[in-house]
Amino acid sequence: MIKTINKILAFSVIVFLAACNNTDESSKPIEVKNGITPISYSKTGKGDTALVFVHGWGINKEYWKSQVDAFSNRYTVVTIDLSGHGASGKLRSSYKIEDFSNDVMAVLDSLNLNKVILIGHSMGGDIILNVAYTIPERIVGFIGIDNFKDVGVPLTPQQHSQMDEFMHALSTNYKETVRAYCKTALFPPNYADTVSVNRVLNDVANTDSTVAIKALNGFFDFAPKETALLKELHKPVHLIVSDFTPMLQDSIAKYSSAGIGIKTIHGTGHYPMIEKPEDFNKLLSETLDEIAKGK
Repeated sequence: MIKTINKILAFSVIVFLAACNNTDESSKPIEVKNGITPISYSKTGKGDTALVFVHGWGINKEYWKSQVDAFSNRYTVVTIDLSGHGASGKLRSSYKIEDFSNDVMAVLDSLNLNKVILIGHSMGGDIILNVAYTIPERIVGFIGIDNFKDVGVPLTPQQHSQMDEFMHALSTNYKETVRAYCKTALFPPNYADTVSVNRVLNDVANTDSTVAIKALNGFFDFAPKETALLKELHKPVHLIVSDFTPMLQDSIAKYSSAGIGIKTIHGTGHYPMIEKPEDFNKLLSETLDEIAKGK
């Protein structure tokens, strides 16, 4: 009898250990690479639809923390560090919009995400536009955050000259130039939300300057392609924008063949998801409901 009990106990221990090993193995995050470059991401929630958040220039996936907390009970929520940003690798020399798009698609492929709502902030808008153009069959919704405000509007000679001067200044004194730019161009004057301002200033200033400059050049180079890709999107373009800078609605409406919906958040700079997360999440929830209804 004792031998039988011992055998049962021994067998139970083996089964338990095997189960633990299987659990440990299955709970390990899936490694994602774009070529040889590791791509860092987070994945929470278990909804059949995935919200895939793509950050903008010089920041990282942690800017979506409030959205992860708010929406992972309804959706699978994925946030991504683009290559050269956050915890992702820098094992390449090219940082164009197309390269960042491949980062995103590497995550979608590795996680087997086939029903995706893309959400992209600032430069991330062009990245998700290129992703949606490349794999339209997997994309069910498209949301831009404070971007596409002046689609199709050409730069004036003065603006071209200012851009050249800015890029030259970045290449000679990156940190000082980018701090001045972010503070004056991306937030209202005398802005009270110093926490958000300082967070952005520090994160962008501490981004690898080579990556940042190449990424910005890639962003400028891609901009003329926006109009053609928007025409091919065949899905409504949803935007959540700050009223800090003007939104030229008639301009983007000319190219959004499936319609456009614009929601405005008041009293923020260029980063409404961290500046007013509750207000932002309310507008995002409304937008997600509209997408679910086919609007």
